[in-house]
Amino acid sequence: MGFVAPIALAAAGLWSWGYPLPSGDAPPASIFEHPPGIAGTATATGSLDKEVIRRVIRGHLGVVQACYDAQLDADPGLFGRVLVQFTIGATGQVISSVLQNSTIGNAVVETCTVAAVRRWRFPKPIGGGIVIVSYPFVFVPSEPIVLMAGSTGVNRVELQPLGTTMFVHRSTDANGVPSNGLVAMTETGLLLVDTAWTPAQTEAILRWGDQRLKRPWIGAVITHDHADRAGGLDAVLGRKIPVSAADLTVEKLQRRGIRGVKALLSTKAGDVGVKDERGFEVFYPGPGHASDNIVLSFDSLLYGGCLIKSTAAEDLGFTGDADLASWPAAVRRVQERYAKKMVVPGHGPVDETGAALEHTLRLLEKAR
Repeated sequence: MGFVAPIALAAAGLWSWGYPLPSGDAPPASIFEHPPGIAGTATATGSLDKEVIRRVIRGHLGVVQACYDAQLDADPGLFGRVLVQFTIGATGQVISSVLQNSTIGNAVVETCTVAAVRRWRFPKPIGGGIVIVSYPFVFVPSEPIVLMAGSTGVNRVELQPLGTTMFVHRSTDANGVPSNGLVAMTETGLLLVDTAWTPAQTEAILRWGDQRLKRPWIGAVITHDHADRAGGLDAVLGRKIPVSAADLTVEKLQRRGIRGVKALLSTKAGDVGVKDERGFEVFYPGPGHASDNIVLSFDSLLYGGCLIKSTAAEDLGFTGDADLASWPAAVRRVQERYAKKMVVPGHGPVDETGAALEHTLRLLEKAR
């Protein structure tokens, strides 16, 4: 089962991606306004209320969903956006529908979706005439895309699409401990935010990007020097992908004999927030989970790394390198700068509301 998630004409809510999914359950089909990483909105030309158009489309989502689900069994990693332009005639009947563009790479889904839209009927346009609508349907699987199955929950790698340009990668170590990272599709190529636990797991992610997204890897960013963030660096450096991090992280890596990582910002020179031409802002909020932890803000989400705990976390996890006295202030700085954004924490489920920031502060207060 997957999602058909058109970019709606009015807000309708997001399902919160989480790990793992409830046993035996798949989230219901959902419609949301701006799926993470998807730019643009549906457009209509002519005289018919946008809310009316949205309501009719919602009523037909099951048919479009079936177009996608029929192909998902054969390709569990299938996802993408199908942009359909259709014309509503004077009687309210759709008189034409065509594929404008698509990233799904599946002709059956594309043809089926266009044909389904062609059968729809809307209220008559006000004053007669026609209405032309461009509508992007975003298809994403409800289950993670498995890259390495591992064994009994260990050494596993999977990806969860957040729309069609942002992907959470999740890997488990030899003890079954899960960790999140991010793959971001930018205008110029692919960006890896934190590696998986091991080079082999990281190589599986890089190879998936090569084969499925068909874009070059333009860089990797490490958010602090721990194994769940940088354990797979050999795979990245071996491909000569540019790697960057805060100057404090670069120094820590060098002390461990890891060379070739460049400073993304200089905390010693007073750099706090730096906008990167690849489409994100890097922010150093001060010490917290580690002395060198940074966060990355994209248009659609905040990557909090291990500075931010998930809403499912019951404690602070590993605090061996933490500055517990400074951590709350660091979280508040992030909260002030990036309020009301979807948050990808270093571990645990993605938080669509930004509640993970407040939850982290409560855990810190509890630990005092």
